[in-house]
Amino acid sequence: MSRSAASSNLLPKQDSPAHKSVAEFVRSSANGDPPAQAFSFDGERGTGRASLCKHLPGGRTECTDIALEAKDLFAQMQSLGFFCQLPQDPALTHIQCRKLPQ
Repeated sequence: MSRSAASSNLLPKQDSPAHKSVAEFVRSSANGDPPAQAFSFDGERGTGRASLCKHLPGGRTECTDIALEAKDLFAQMQSLGFFCQLPQDPALTHIQCRKLPQ
């Protein structure tokens, strides 16, 4: 018998205030710009915090601190329609996310 999504233990977790703040930050835009299509984030393992940055036109960057582990932020960004990966340079530890085409 298959489990329904309603019985999944992931649903309440992705409905937390921290997850909602990620969604609001991702969907928000400033100065009439369209929502950002590229993001990056980084966080120390075990701290329960990560820094999420949106990369805007003209090389501008806007960042916010999020009360999520990086692995949870990774999952949240994927659920919002982003493809996330480590950069090719092994010296870099941040994760890059790009919006998938609809």
